[in-house]
Amino acid sequence: MMLRLAAMLLGLLALAACGPPPRPFEHDNSEAPMRRLPRDKTELAIGAPRHMPPEMADRVAAALAIELQSYGILAAVQPANAPIQVSGVMSTRDADAGIEIQIDWRIDGAPKTQEPATSRTRARPEDYAEASERLVSRIAQQAAPRIATLIGRPPNFQARAPGQVAAGVTVPYEPTPEAVAALAASSPSGTATPVTPGPPSKPQETYLKVLVAPVTGAPSDGNRQLYSGMRRALGSSKIVIVDAPGADVFSVVGTVSLTTIDDKTGQLVVKWFVKDPTGRNVGDLEQSNPVPMAAAKGSWAGFGDIVATAASEGVLELLEKAINRPRP
Repeated sequence: MMLRLAAMLLGLLALAACGPPPRPFEHDNSEAPMRRLPRDKTELAIGAPRHMPPEMADRVAAALAIELQSYGILAAVQPANAPIQVSGVMSTRDADAGIEIQIDWRIDGAPKTQEPATSRTRARPEDYAEASERLVSRIAQQAAPRIATLIGRPPNFQARAPGQVAAGVTVPYEPTPEAVAALAASSPSGTATPVTPGPPSKPQETYLKVLVAPVTGAPSDGNRQLYSGMRRALGSSKIVIVDAPGADVFSVVGTVSLTTIDDKTGQLVVKWFVKDPTGRNVGDLEQSNPVPMAAAKGSWAGFGDIVATAASEGVLELLEKAINRPRP
């Protein structure tokens, strides 16, 4: 009998050893609700800058969305769904031997009187013509701290990031009260980071829009160099250079002819036509000079800028006359 009791006791101990030890404070997962990890939400969507060559504009928007990550802002490219939508408008002007690319950034839906966040990037003419990766990256680095400040998230750390140093950020520009109100209205929580009111806003300037049509008739790379040279020359005069015609867009058309004079020389004639938004000819001007044939058939880099800059003064005069001309 004692042997049978001992055998039963050993069997019970063996069964107990097979199960997990008791854990009186262990949480019972069988009744716990399933929880998902929180997902990051896009805070800001960047639009491709208007009046910039389309392919370059798309790359700038993508690079800028990445650059904003260093400022703690989760950004994406439009048409991403985000509470804040930011768009830019580009203009160009001469800067010493290069070109200055200015982009005025604004929050979509903000009051028109609100001062934009302006980024300026200087570049070599060839980098702009080729839309080089180096230039795209530099534009994004210089625009990121401006946009961060525009939306009420000014950089709160020392200016050591490449974008801050390039943009010259020391005391960040603070948005106007209107900008803060627009940000609060677009924020899911209905609140915005309080900031110190900025300087009084200035009336928004109205710019003349001009489309520079592709130049035709020049040998070698003359058409491209004259086209980009005229865009830079006009952009330096606070004219918005656009890439498509419109109801309020003037156009400048250039044609080139090269006639042989002798074995070494040719007569170069460059004509520029200015047209109003309806397509009516406003006026024209002509540049005519004898040039070495070898030079005319070589690269026009540099020479195209000289010719276009000289012609731009006459083009601006024609545009001014067209604007001030009494309408029938």
